Amino acid sequence: METKREFTISLALVDLLPVLFFGAAMAVLGLRLGSFLFTAGAVICVLAGLGKVIWKIMIAAWGKDIRLLGAQLRFVMPVGFLLMIAGAFSADRRTAAELLHKAVRMPSVMFFVLAACGIAGMILCAKKFDRYDVRGNWIEQVLNSAAQGCVLAGILLL
Repeated sequence: METKREFTISLALVDLLPVLFFGAAMAVLGLRLGSFLFTAGAVICVLAGLGKVIWKIMIAAWGKDIRLLGAQLRFVMPVGFLLMIAGAFSADRRTAAELLHKAVRMPSVMFFVLAACGIAGMILCAKKFDRYDVRGNWIEQVLNSAAQGCVLAGILLL
């Protein structure tokens, strides 16, 4: 198995793509929903993703493994998602219903299905690879970038 010392700056920068895609998608959705809770949850999720990117940059650039930065994602991200769910349920019902109605129609639904497939692939990667496995990280980040790009495309088409 490869070691954490084999993380590269290019891997860390690829890890930034899904964070940017997700952040842009959630900013658009948060503005449309007009929900503070949703937006706060999205910000927490983006910050958790940035923490993971910083962890990889620190390993690649300085050989420093701050374990908390690498592990926090699995604890912080669920808090953000819970706030986003609460925000979606507390948003204006008419706006939320309209967005949901558009989300299950073409072309948006096609992008959301593709995103779900990418996320399923990431779940398999999480079970198969350890967080220090460089090859596994590359596979996971390509899947994550594609999935989050599809989420962004689906939301922009709402």
